[in-house]
Amino acid sequence: MALVIGVTGVSGSGKSRLCSLLAEGHEDQITVLCQDNFYNGCGSIDPDVYNFDDLSSLDTESLTLAIHNCKNRQQPNEIPIYDHSKHSRVGYRNLEPTHVVLVEGHMMFQDPGIRDAVDYLLFVDTDLDIAVVRRLKRDISERGRNVNEVTSRYMRHVRQAALKTLDIRNKADFIIPNNNSFTNAANLFRNHIDYLLKEKGAI
Repeated sequence: MALVIGVTGVSGSGKSRLCSLLAEGHEDQITVLCQDNFYNGCGSIDPDVYNFDDLSSLDTESLTLAIHNCKNRQQPNEIPIYDHSKHSRVGYRNLEPTHVVLVEGHMMFQDPGIRDAVDYLLFVDTDLDIAVVRRLKRDISERGRNVNEVTSRYMRHVRQAALKTLDIRNKADFIIPNNNSFTNAANLFRNHIDYLLKEKGAI
């Protein structure tokens, strides 16, 4: 069975980047399963008012199944591909089995079933002010948003979601500070993975 680590933190804490840093060059050993791929999409609702930061916006049933398939190294294990610019799924891709699976997202671990599906939960701890700036830069550069859109969504939905995510911090097995150097945080994360693999007898 694979080692499955949940990775959470407020939006903008650097979860996705840390997971990418760890998986880079090790794709045959580490799989990253991202919460965002499991958005339901907003359908006929105006995306400017739809709350993408509420747990109900996720297909938690499919996400839980994908986690179990990863853990059991089961094939095929097809997951959705979500396009943020279209606010909808645009296809599917298969996840090849690996020894380590990083399941990352800022709100899915509010669901007890998803928390139970992972072996360990790691919290990326970032000051809210820093996280807001990171999210602002990301949404403008990668998702085609403007400053007004990002700040308006933050005040309507994201801040409340962040408070719920902070409640999960007390349930985490490990906490990694990530206010400054991503390299230092990634090295600390890698040390945790190596330790857990040794405990599991995988290395």
